[in-house]
Amino acid sequence: MIPMTLAIVDDDDDVRRALSRLLRSMGHEVRVFASAEAFHADTVVADCVIVDVRLPGQNGLELREHLLSRIVPTPVVLITGDGDRLAVDTPRAVDTPLVTKPFDDAVLAAAIASAISLARPRGELHEP
Repeated sequence: MIPMTLAIVDDDDDVRRALSRLLRSMGHEVRVFASAEAFHADTVVADCVIVDVRLPGQNGLELREHLLSRIVPTPVVLITGDGDRLAVDTPRAVDTPLVTKPFDDAVLAAAIASAISLARPRGELHEP
């Protein structure tokens, strides 16, 4: 995977720390945020945002909607400890990679690649 700038939005200190270590070991620049509001307050431009579904304040699904509705959509990977329930409760999230905790580096790397592929503007999906 090509080195990228990745943002992690998770209210759990241990999860942020572990994900940050993992992604940095893969060669990425990583920014961490404890809430969607903290993410919005920063000016970070991320290649992909890894978002916990359950956040205080603006939740992960709401942050996902905001990021994907931008003129240039920002790729999103959702992470959760309750993936089965999420799939039933929120079918609109099916177009966003969802990773259920615990996960390994290969699963996360595949989800990031998938998110980037899904978020590309239609004109960039197929090369001439």
